[in-house]
Amino acid sequence: METVLPQSGFAKLLATGLVGWVIGSFVLVAAGWWWAHSETFAIAAMWAISHWWVAFAFGAILLLADSLVSRLKSATALLAYLLPVALLVLIAGICIAIYPDPGFRSDLFGYMALVLVFYVLGFLWMMLGRGSAGNTAFLRLVLPAMIGGVIVLGLVAVPVFTSNFFIYRNAFGLSISKATVANGVMVADAVLEIRKPGNYGFSAPRFMYGGNFEMTDSEPALEYGKITWGTAGPPKEGVPGTYPLQIRWKKNIPFSQPAATPDNVEQELISLEVRDGTKQDKEAIFNISAPLPIPRQ
Repeated sequence: METVLPQSGFAKLLATGLVGWVIGSFVLVAAGWWWAHSETFAIAAMWAISHWWVAFAFGAILLLADSLVSRLKSATALLAYLLPVALLVLIAGICIAIYPDPGFRSDLFGYMALVLVFYVLGFLWMMLGRGSAGNTAFLRLVLPAMIGGVIVLGLVAVPVFTSNFFIYRNAFGLSISKATVANGVMVADAVLEIRKPGNYGFSAPRFMYGGNFEMTDSEPALEYGKITWGTAGPPKEGVPGTYPLQIRWKKNIPFSQPAATPDNVEQELISLEVRDGTKQDKEAIFNISAPLPIPRQ
């Protein structure tokens, strides 16, 4: 015969764990304000959210302590408390193994703090069904936390995994071997590597860097360089490989004035904008960057 968990110590122990989680969250906000020296409440709250697991662990400790003091069996309640988070950590770990980006990892584990809301909803749903069989009470508690947590992780992971940044993250490589200045023109010799077949178009924007050059309204900070491909020609549709190219810029050229030296000009990152040649709008779908060697006359 099944036990009726909500009328036993199951609900009491879970309530203790959840209250401990909530209290731990408020303590973390205070710690973020005082110990982490956050300048605003919002920053302190974000710090607390990024350390949500501390409050979660505190709730588990309180649950076990309550079981010892009240001499209630804690195995089922502890399993119900830990299981949804364990599942979500597993899913987040798989996502991070696929895409080990620090920002993505921070977002996944940061938003997991919201699962507390679904724990509370599951607890209320369980209490509304007081008198239900033990298995039903267990499921009423853990299912909202599991389902809600998976939805939260999905809202973070799906946009990342469907973004161009993820799709083309290993599709290209760019190296710049030489940069020279002659007759007021800067020339960069580079090699583009295409690893993912596709129909691509490329452009080479360059921003003015450093404080040695003055801009006017008629001279924008951005210039698109002229790309000249090597003997193999421009990249062919659906053909991966390496493609030598040369880029020429005429505006905001460093070292064109005697006062400019390699010691007082910042190094630039040169980017190639990648466009999908199959789309009419031809918006940039990816950027490839490489440091531009400081040219010398």
